Amino acid sequence: MSVIRFPFLLLAAFHVLVGCAAHPDPAAPTGPAVPMPQIQAAIDNSTPEGARRGMSNKTWLWTGGSGPAQIHYSTADGRDFAWLVGERRILAGQWQANTALDARGQQIVQICLRYPGVRTQGLGDSWDCRPAGTMFYEMRERESGDPLRLSDRTQAQFVLTQPPASLAEVEARVAGQ
Repeated sequence: MSVIRFPFLLLAAFHVLVGCAAHPDPAAPTGPAVPMPQIQAAIDNSTPEGARRGMSNKTWLWTGGSGPAQIHYSTADGRDFAWLVGERRILAGQWQANTALDARGQQIVQICLRYPGVRTQGLGDSWDCRPAGTMFYEMRERESGDPLRLSDRTQAQFVLTQPPASLAEVEARVAGQ
């Protein structure tokens, strides 16, 4: 009896597979798998050390959330320098990566920024913390080093009048000044 069932099950499975192949979902992707940045950021920064590596000695362009677009340079020792669209002054602050409990009581890694003496939308005296994966996902671009020399300046060479399309655009403009 089991000898008869096995070919029957194989035949049924074959018909199901052929039926699916004959009518593919038109909305289904046909190319190779593409990494999802939100998931990858969450995986890459699932520890405070991972988040620190992602921030240390990096220049990054941020255009999400509240406040004006910003270019930051985050040093390895926890200092952070920000150049905001519409401002000439380079703001000096601090950053840190740590863990906290979210609303469900689960531990998350977060990145926090603080700018003593600054009171502008999104930057201020107290620590402003975001989940690390969210923070990295909202960064439009990030690169190693301090190509704009934000850590060496208190004033930018010019005022950014609109959010830049890329860090390279700003680097080229700074190099031409």
